[in-house]
Amino acid sequence: MPPCSPCMNLSGTHFMKSLSHRFKLNLAQLHLTAPTAQNSSLDPLFNLQKYKDKNQLNQILAQTISTGLLHNPFNASKLVSTFALSPLPGTTCIARLIADRIDGLDSYTWNTVIRGYLQGESPKKAILIYAHVRRKGLKVDSYTVLYVIKACCQFSGDREGGQIHAQILKMGFSSELITRTGLLQMYGLFDEIESAQQVFDESLERDLVLWNALVAAYAHSDHPYKALSVTRAMINDNMRPNGPTVVSILSVCSSLRALRKGKLVHCYVLKNLDNIDVYVSNALIDMYSKCGCLVSAHLVFQKMPMKNVISWTSIVNGYTNNNNPHEALVLFIEMESAKLPPDEVTMLGVVSMCSKLGSFEFGKWIDHYVEQHGFKGSICMTNSLMDMYARCGNLKKACQIFDEMDKKTLVSWTTIIQGLAMHGHGMQALVRFTQMQREGFRPDSVVFLSIISACSHSGLVNEGRECFRSMVEDYGIQPWMEHYGCMVDLFCRAGFVNEGFEFVEAMPVNPDAIVWRSLIGACRNQGNVLLARRILDHLLILEPNYGGNHILLSNLYAMMGEWDNVEEVRMEMGVRGVSKPYPGASVVELC
Repeated sequence: MPPCSPCMNLSGTHFMKSLSHRFKLNLAQLHLTAPTAQNSSLDPLFNLQKYKDKNQLNQILAQTISTGLLHNPFNASKLVSTFALSPLPGTTCIARLIADRIDGLDSYTWNTVIRGYLQGESPKKAILIYAHVRRKGLKVDSYTVLYVIKACCQFSGDREGGQIHAQILKMGFSSELITRTGLLQMYGLFDEIESAQQVFDESLERDLVLWNALVAAYAHSDHPYKALSVTRAMINDNMRPNGPTVVSILSVCSSLRALRKGKLVHCYVLKNLDNIDVYVSNALIDMYSKCGCLVSAHLVFQKMPMKNVISWTSIVNGYTNNNNPHEALVLFIEMESAKLPPDEVTMLGVVSMCSKLGSFEFGKWIDHYVEQHGFKGSICMTNSLMDMYARCGNLKKACQIFDEMDKKTLVSWTTIIQGLAMHGHGMQALVRFTQMQREGFRPDSVVFLSIISACSHSGLVNEGRECFRSMVEDYGIQPWMEHYGCMVDLFCRAGFVNEGFEFVEAMPVNPDAIVWRSLIGACRNQGNVLLARRILDHLLILEPNYGGNHILLSNLYAMMGEWDNVEEVRMEMGVRGVSKPYPGASVVELC
């Protein structure tokens, strides 16, 4: 392993002088009294935890070296552990330097060095330390491998995780429950669900933590029904679900939009959990919000004795995602009044809220807020602000943000193309699309949907045809129903209704009602009554009880002057109990 510092190859007094020079120590100015007896010599070491300043720790290190206390394995172990676990920057590297020069340090001491790198968010260095310890032939224990498993999880090292698993099997730690739990959690995080299940199946002893790890693995790996099945098996094994179990199951209910199951889980929580912690409450808020039950979500939120930033973020995003941006804004202002600083996730939700409000003034205010609180450097935040300005009608500002970005992602290109398409700037969207391809970005389904939509809104029929052909033939992307719908809209807007109908009939999948309705609208606008009646037959079979279809048929008869048929359609709507759909609405902001 490469040394952390040039000091590693020094010895004796040179090692002490090098440390003194590197960390700017002045041994002559030490305020610590030199030891006179064996017991008193250990006093500074026994009080290491009270030192919060790096200079004081460095002074203790210098005194320990100068007095020879560092040669005592007990003193050295205590010193290494203190430096390794100190929250001060750079101390873990010092701990590693000291540990490398001392023979006879136990596995606990080396474990603290690995933990130190984990706490300092340097998982790769933690794994390198583990490899260094193994090369030196030093003993490791189950906690060592557990820390290494956590390191693999921190930087998504699936290859390293597999190697660690193999070493665990060779070293005989696989029978320990804590190790198997760590491996299961690691495989669940890497979405290697078969390996996670195998680790569980090979466990002779199973406690609640192991069961929870398996439930969480299935819940977070897009296997919601399997997570429910494992939960039932856990209950049959006489394991009583606790808070972590409930959090995993509520995430499953959220993904399935299973409100009834979520309410059953809520009842279980109220009856069986003595202490409903903030994690369970946040999961309940998220579940109710995603199921569209905002009243229950807000009730859970109000009853929380202590709220954290995730609680506020969940309820704000809940109202935003359920098209209640004004209520979300009120909650964000309450969060500000509670003196709880938002994080980046909160701010992304607030920016999305401003996008749905469509208010230019609120958009400027939130942009200033984001810059003032230091959130503007993130690519995700920049993309969100660009989308917000485009939706609020300030396309010039959106393009300015895009052009000033140092690093662009596929999401950045998609966002600006969508913004241009939204405002009918089809040619500019095509220019950005071509530029994106020149810079090496491979367009995906979403980008093609945006560019075809841009062509549709600008009447660029030939360009739209070419984009659809390129998507299928050049990039091998299977079109979604939305792509087909955009192409039909492209033909209809340009007046090519018959070509649009031929395109629909040639589709390899059955068209949905939206595609048929686009054609009917075009037929009505162009007076093509015969084709419209043919299409309506398909539409009424697909959605016999949708009021909008009957209104289309009624309007069609009215165009033809067949008023008896108009009255018949209206009477049939009354008999069937079919009502006219809600009208659309627009909002205009007065500055």
